[in-house]
Amino acid sequence: MENKNILITGSEGLIGKNLINFFKKKNHNIFRLDIVKNIREKNYFRCDITNENQVKKIINEISKNVKIDILINNAAFNPKHNSKTYTFVDYDVKKWRKNIEVDLIGSFLVTKYVARIFEKYNKGLILNISSIYGIIAPDHNIYNHKKSTKFLGSKPIEYSIAKAGLIGFTKSLASYYSGTNIKVASLSLGGIYTPDMDKKFVKNYSNKTIEKRLADINDYNEFINFLCEGKMKYFSGTNFVLDGGATSIL
Repeated sequence: MENKNILITGSEGLIGKNLINFFKKKNHNIFRLDIVKNIREKNYFRCDITNENQVKKIINEISKNVKIDILINNAAFNPKHNSKTYTFVDYDVKKWRKNIEVDLIGSFLVTKYVARIFEKYNKGLILNISSIYGIIAPDHNIYNHKKSTKFLGSKPIEYSIAKAGLIGFTKSLASYYSGTNIKVASLSLGGIYTPDMDKKFVKNYSNKTIEKRLADINDYNEFINFLCEGKMKYFSGTNFVLDGGATSIL
């Protein structure tokens, strides 16, 4: 397969790092965007993707030397799971806004400048990493063990709104590029297991899936690579749900 130039936002997160290691084994050229400081490595660009000037400058810098083939909008403001709870009526609008800005404004801005390259060649692939919580609501009871307590939440509500917005962005952008060779899709991923997860949460979540487990970090790689290889043509505008059956049962 032809080597691809792939730009990944949120490159230093769990999914980002794993995808990068996977794609390197496929001999693709990876360009990394993240806000993490003090990384001095080839093709890593520190970037606040909610800042349009930074995004424009960095995309222009990359595109001087290479033609970006694929954009993976993976960056997200997703606090790690913990046992802390919140009350909606006291929720800080700054936290609400941060999640929306990173997922939606950030993805919009990066896509805006990468799409200029895609339009020049009438070719490109945009993959937006969403979540099952963009299509169903989180069950707060699997996070919060105090099931009888009213008016307490665990998973931030705006996370679902941001991920649902990415799916809407995917469909609308795919429609905009209808009839072109610029393809757009999103992936609603299920939860990924990490060793630091609370054992009770792992059990609760696993029992809500057909596979009876959370995803392994490597479970999504081959499907994403399949889309990137360009062998599948008839998919633009689709939201692929990869969740071990979590959204297939009540």
